Amino acid sequence: MTDSNEDAFSFPVLSQPSEAPKKLPLTAFSTVTDRSGDSADKPTPSVPLYEKPARSKVPLEKGYTQVDWLRLSKSGTDLNGLDGRPLRRDITLAEVAGHASPDDAWMALRGKVYNIGPYARFHPGGAAILLKAAGKDGTALFAKYHPWVNADALLEKCLIGTLAQE
Repeated sequence: MTDSNEDAFSFPVLSQPSEAPKKLPLTAFSTVTDRSGDSADKPTPSVPLYEKPARSKVPLEKGYTQVDWLRLSKSGTDLNGLDGRPLRRDITLAEVAGHASPDDAWMALRGKVYNIGPYARFHPGGAAILLKAAGKDGTALFAKYHPWVNADALLEKCLIGTLAQE
């Protein structure tokens, strides 16, 4: 091989852009101002394309994260309150309603009944909001706020039994 071909080759150089003001990319939180047509004469307010919803996250106590919950639920601790007895069948909503206190909280969810008392302090939205469904069928609320959450996996150790069909 000879070095004569290497001298004949060079990389093309692109022209450098002129110094223009930097434009930020358009995102969901950008504001847009209409400057077209006859409205260019009149000042128009900037309108956000999307309003970011306010979050109502509650700070969890130390030791009460979702990781801590998974660790507790895998530990073998009795979380359903059955003390080793078999799961129950045909639990009525009237019986669920009798367990609506923070110390003794049951909730029906998709045809199953869970003891949510042990999970309340681990709930990312706070115990108070979860306990609003204590003693009730929380299926509609759960579907509204947590449609992506697999409640069966999350609360499997809190399962008491199945809800009676009316």
